[in-house]
Amino acid sequence: MNIRKLSIFYETASCLNMSKVAKEMFISQPSISQCISEIEAELNTKLFDRIGKKLFLTHEGEVFYNYTRRILNIYEEGVNTIKDSVSENKGKIIIGASISIGIYIMPYVIKKFSEELPDIEISLIIDSQSNIEDLISHNKIDIAFLESKTSYHEIISKEICKDELVFISGIDHDWKNKKYLEKEDFLDNIFIFREDGSGTRETFEAFLESQNIKYKSYLELSHIEAIINYVKLNMGISCIPYISVIQKEKLGDLNISRLKDCKIERSLFIAIHKDKYISLPIKLFICFCEKFLNKELLNEINEEHNKY
Repeated sequence: MNIRKLSIFYETASCLNMSKVAKEMFISQPSISQCISEIEAELNTKLFDRIGKKLFLTHEGEVFYNYTRRILNIYEEGVNTIKDSVSENKGKIIIGASISIGIYIMPYVIKKFSEELPDIEISLIIDSQSNIEDLISHNKIDIAFLESKTSYHEIISKEICKDELVFISGIDHDWKNKKYLEKEDFLDNIFIFREDGSGTRETFEAFLESQNIKYKSYLELSHIEAIINYVKLNMGISCIPYISVIQKEKLGDLNISRLKDCKIERSLFIAIHKDKYISLPIKLFICFCEKFLNKELLNEINEEHNKY
């Protein structure tokens, strides 16, 4: 058994479609079938059930699939180690980010990092947290930024910074002259939430519960910009990351309010697979983010917005 065979098995187990794997790996379908048969013979067990025209992983196949992913990750680690020893401060990083982080924070992070280390190429994938976690576990991205702690046992996550949440309302709302809110101000308002599972929503709901704030109804939207547009039309109020409305506050498009004597914050996390090789470019990027996200981000955003 060699890396090539393991790669063929892994890709086949991932999509359960030999013809698709054949096209992607530029080999014939009979060659894939032969490779799988050779691995099964070596292991003396069936890895796939062939029912009709469909493939299904057996229990043994699922176990071997998980180990194969780890083996391939370690192999890539060895290759990257050699590459790092040849070329310092060069390389490529594939970053994943949950939606609000990817839209409102990562542009400033990547811009500043690329100014300091222009020879490190950056690719960014923005998606829901669950999809980003899946990409990490399948080694499709190197490192990720998440809005809440991961539940994947294969992924290591740690807090990288905190993000302030603020309350927003339309310019004609009763809160238009209120920079600081009392608990009573929330009565009879419609709350607009992010989708279930969002880190912003988790923080928001935890706050409502801790303050014993009751609400009668709410809208649920999957994107912050959609929430902002609904709030502008006075269809409700919401609590969203301050970083997403800094510019709109300057333009006077929204009312921004905070709770009196209480700052609402959520934690943002950096995440990586536990078997992932932390290459020199990844190390440099992590070190940069730990400094930039905690000290320089808001200044950078304000400087950009002041240009316009």
